[in-house]
Amino acid sequence: MDAFQHVRAGTNYPAVLCVGGMNDPRLIVWPPGKFAAALQAASTSGKPVLLQANYGNGHFTEDKQVAFRNFATMYAFALWQAGHPDFQPATQAMK
Repeated sequence: MDAFQHVRAGTNYPAVLCVGGMNDPRLIVWPPGKFAAALQAASTSGKPVLLQANYGNGHFTEDKQVAFRNFATMYAFALWQAGHPDFQPATQAMK
């Protein structure tokens, strides 16, 4: 069940946030990185494909601060891509 094997060139993939944990005992961090790189190369949608490497945790962290930060990142990404006005990039100030 390797998602990397199902990536097809020339496909309009949606925006994706891949997440990997450096201290994850169940999944090493390079497969999400490999998957993100494959999506970046294959997608024709122009939407972002990002990789977040969590250095302080892996699956099911007990550190609530880390867990909340991870959820905040995922929600911010989703709201950005959904077009929520509070999560769009700031425009450059007029000169």
